[in-house]
Amino acid sequence: MAPPLAAHLIARLRLRHLRLVDALARNGNLHRVAVEMHVTQPAATKMLQDAEHILGAALFERRPRGMALTEIGGFVADYAARLLRETDSFAEGLDNLKAGGFGALAIGAIMATTPGLLPRAIAELKQRRPLMTIRLLAATSDILLGALSRNEIALAIGRFTEPEDALAFDIEPLAREELWIFAANDHPLAGRAAIPLVEMARLPWVLQPKSSPMRQLIDRTFAEQGVVSLDNCVETTSIFATLHLVREAGMVACLPKSILVEGVASGTFTRLPVAMPNQLGMLGIITRKGETPSANAADFIDVLRSMGRSTLGAEG
Repeated sequence: MAPPLAAHLIARLRLRHLRLVDALARNGNLHRVAVEMHVTQPAATKMLQDAEHILGAALFERRPRGMALTEIGGFVADYAARLLRETDSFAEGLDNLKAGGFGALAIGAIMATTPGLLPRAIAELKQRRPLMTIRLLAATSDILLGALSRNEIALAIGRFTEPEDALAFDIEPLAREELWIFAANDHPLAGRAAIPLVEMARLPWVLQPKSSPMRQLIDRTFAEQGVVSLDNCVETTSIFATLHLVREAGMVACLPKSILVEGVASGTFTRLPVAMPNQLGMLGIITRKGETPSANAADFIDVLRSMGRSTLGAEG
């Protein structure tokens, strides 16, 4: 039996209340929210009053320049955003199933998986479920874990970024990645037999944001050599931007071997002879702790298990 408060909310709280709270949390203006929801402003005001009455707490502070979330309002707005995303995903999947498909699946993956593992895994999944809608978020592990915690994706192919990640997520290891420092084939350092790491500090770099595991490893490695920071750099999460900047702007970067092996073999890039410790955490399939995957997610996990190690290669 549901607790009294839960039964009360189920009986009275509606999706329209949650959509209003979500929209108002995003822009803080009741007039714009009314336009977005295609209702009059008095109707939107009444809807907010109803929501606050049902929940028994003020959700917003009325201010001269708009409306700001209260502490309870922030808690409710976070819940509203999660539930609305799940509702939209449910509706999309239901439409897909009714049309003879296999529903929808939202996944996330770090860029190291994009040249090999991920395309092959998606191709295999589409063989099994050809009409499934797949949504892919390609980003760094820290971004993926945030999306996973907000239920924006069902699973991620990435790595933990903080020790406390193990409290919220489960990870099934796939492999470790070998990291290469590289440049364009016509870079002045191309062809050198050996390059001290400290010499690389004065060069222009393309780096991931400071919150990413790979950037943290690079910064830590240079710090061990007495280099406080790499100041001459461009930060991006885009693999395509990284490769273009290295090729066209004479910059250097560090990426997993799986991304670079083809470009190095073709002569577009050259691997620089710089020692780089492979101390990134284990790459794996990350899911929310204690949650049973959907049928679509379970099928994709099965595909990843079957081909993950052979595609990513041995530990480096």
